[in-house]
Amino acid sequence: MMIRIDSHTHWGRCWSERDGADPSNWLALAGKYGVSHSLVLPEHGLFNAGAIAAEHDLLERVCSRSQGAMVPCCTACIWEPVEALSEVRRCLSGGRFRGIKFHPWLQGCSVSVPAMDDMADLAAEFGVPLIFHDGTPPFSLPSQMALLAQRHPRTNVILGHAGLFEHYQEAAAAVRAADNVWACLCGPHLEGLRHLLDRCPLERLLWGTDSGFGLVDGLYYRVPLMDLLRLNDAQAEAIYQTNPIRVFGLHGVLA
Repeated sequence: MMIRIDSHTHWGRCWSERDGADPSNWLALAGKYGVSHSLVLPEHGLFNAGAIAAEHDLLERVCSRSQGAMVPCCTACIWEPVEALSEVRRCLSGGRFRGIKFHPWLQGCSVSVPAMDDMADLAAEFGVPLIFHDGTPPFSLPSQMALLAQRHPRTNVILGHAGLFEHYQEAAAAVRAADNVWACLCGPHLEGLRHLLDRCPLERLLWGTDSGFGLVDGLYYRVPLMDLLRLNDAQAEAIYQTNPIRVFGLHGVLA
């Protein structure tokens, strides 16, 4: 059975309020759709900078109980750059966290500030990607992330939504503009997905659902939508398995 990795999920507060740190319900839902592994991004910390460290500790507990099926990522508030770098280094030093998530629109941070350059250098040091919410002006456009990627060629930059509904063409252009920009097919409509599949290098495409912000079954929409693309075996293996293993450095990490 092929590994199917969901490269964009969140352990939302609604999940922790209902299940604590028990991932059983999450794993059952993922398994229903053939998702074997999930990259789990923060949620509460994107809204509340004061909750970041505690959320990281919770994510680590949740993922540690998943038998390797859930892999945590961290975030930071770069308005406090010294503290941000220290917290991210704390997470990455343990080896379990495999990416750094930013939501410039919610967090109110531009990708052009010096602290983001420092964060990109830290990501390169630990061999993990920067994952961005993208597709939402004014701070979260794919072209802005592409400029960051061009300044930091050793750091992989993931467009977490591949431009959403309106900016998927810009996302495709961003992927072509820098060899270290990746697109997660988690946002565009069907025509947008086809556009990205046709115009982006296959080896830099990922798939995700954005599941976890609520208890609504997001896979119910995202999985059949991808099925409409009728991916061939090589495309499916690359997007669902090979590419996420490579960009997140999951060799030897996945159970």
